Amino acid sequence: MRTIKYKWLPAFILSGWLWMLSACSPQAQSNPTPTSVTLHLLADGTTDQAKSLQQTIDSCGAAGGGTLIVPAGRYLISPISLRSRVNLQLASGATLLASTNAADYTPKLPNLINGDSLTDVSLTGTGTIDGNGAVWWQRFIDSGKTLNRPRLIYLTRSRNVTIDGLTLINSPSFHLVPSQCQNVTIQNLTITAPSDSPNTDGIDPANCTHVLIQNCTIDNGDDNIAIKGGRSNGQIVQPCQDIQIRNCRFLHGHGLSVGSETSSGVSSVSVTNCTFTGTTNGIRIKSQPGLGGAIQNLSYSQITMTNVTNPLIIDLAYSLNSNNGYASDIPSVSGLTIDQLSVTGAKNAGGLVGSTNSLLQNLTLSNLQISAQTGLVLQNARNITMSAYRIQVSSGQSVIAQNATGTGF
Repeated sequence: MRTIKYKWLPAFILSGWLWMLSACSPQAQSNPTPTSVTLHLLADGTTDQAKSLQQTIDSCGAAGGGTLIVPAGRYLISPISLRSRVNLQLASGATLLASTNAADYTPKLPNLINGDSLTDVSLTGTGTIDGNGAVWWQRFIDSGKTLNRPRLIYLTRSRNVTIDGLTLINSPSFHLVPSQCQNVTIQNLTITAPSDSPNTDGIDPANCTHVLIQNCTIDNGDDNIAIKGGRSNGQIVQPCQDIQIRNCRFLHGHGLSVGSETSSGVSSVSVTNCTFTGTTNGIRIKSQPGLGGAIQNLSYSQITMTNVTNPLIIDLAYSLNSNNGYASDIPSVSGLTIDQLSVTGAKNAGGLVGSTNSLLQNLTLSNLQISAQTGLVLQNARNITMSAYRIQVSSGQSVIAQNATGTGF
């Protein structure tokens, strides 16, 4: 039998760790009351607590799982990895502050909070994860915008993922990325970064199945949400599908996007009862030849936009680059429904634009109330149905159709 020696651990950490091992044991798990342990970390905001935190996460996962509670305080951490059946819970007043030491981020741990091939993993509570992003944003600018920066939370190939209640702020780049995950619940989050912070996406589900995003407020410097279905290591993988987004509020940011990577496909997306205030874009689909695939069965309803520059965008020639991606990966959009949309203070009513190579078809637009400076552009599209709409513009036509077929416009 292998003997584990704890002599080197400080007494207060040792006692807490041993209690955690006992509380997270399978025997304790059989108790109907959920297992939880409050951690004892150094809350000075300057001493890296990642090692102690990682040890408790690893040990609790190995013992069968449980809830690890980080109490109020400010804790500096370098990158950590989550484990299956472990819920890391940040209490009110608890802040995990990301290290800005670039050497802490390695190929094995490239992001602040990492997870791979996990089951039943959770990040919950009412505390905060602070990415300390300002340092990284300046480094990015100084590098000529080529520096790879950490994500705040990146989970891949995992099942039954829950992210609930937290405040995520100032990520070096994207805040929350579930990639190739199944059964993901993201709810009650507040995500904040300056409106000019580079590439600070809020939530980016990539090639995921069964995702629920609800009751979140996102105010950041890039896409508020970006649903992606690209290739993985050059290979076509599972599409991003069965995505539900509801009761969310978007402030500064680039809107609720699909793309730009869609080679593996995006399908069955439902968005309902969301508000956009002051975002650059609203409903946005962006892709391009080389990075594109089938985008289908998207539904948006009960959407309100105020002072959104571009409320409706389909752009299948987004950021064209002849050296980008795979020649066979051509984007297409089929089966888009927008119902009960209210827009005021927009620069334009929108632009739904396909191309001769990138098909745009089967669009249904109903119950639209849009006030904008210029009208809605429908271009290179077929089988568009419009009904019960009112588009008020300061100049020009309310609907500008170019090589577009359908009814009601």
